[in-house]
Amino acid sequence: MTDRPSPRTGRTDRGSATLLSLGIAAVLLGACVLGVLWAAVSVAHHRADTAADLAALSAAQAQQSDPGQACTTATRITDAQGVSLKYCHAEADTVTVAVTVRLHLGVFGTPLVTSGARAGPIEGADWPGDG
Repeated sequence: MTDRPSPRTGRTDRGSATLLSLGIAAVLLGACVLGVLWAAVSVAHHRADTAADLAALSAAQAQQSDPGQACTTATRITDAQGVSLKYCHAEADTVTVAVTVRLHLGVFGTPLVTSGARAGPIEGADWPGDG
């Protein structure tokens, strides 16, 4: 690389590679931050799904053995999992729950990730292929 000025502009090319490198580094840093945020939301979503499934199954089992204890059991299970029980409804042998996970993303905020699940007996359910 020479330090001679360009005949057209009268400027040198010194420092142009630095600006290009800084631009590429900024794009890569942004992509990494976006990837980490996406992974954090994905993990929180899976955590909420798992906690909702576990709470619904445990509550349905409690409902069958001791009617009226389904939502108490769901609350106990969600507390043990570190998530919040948003909704619980027990009807006959079926229990429906919704849970929330608060995601702490620092300067990006603290969004809630919500998931629901339903558990109960499968008798009378319409299965594909039954007929």
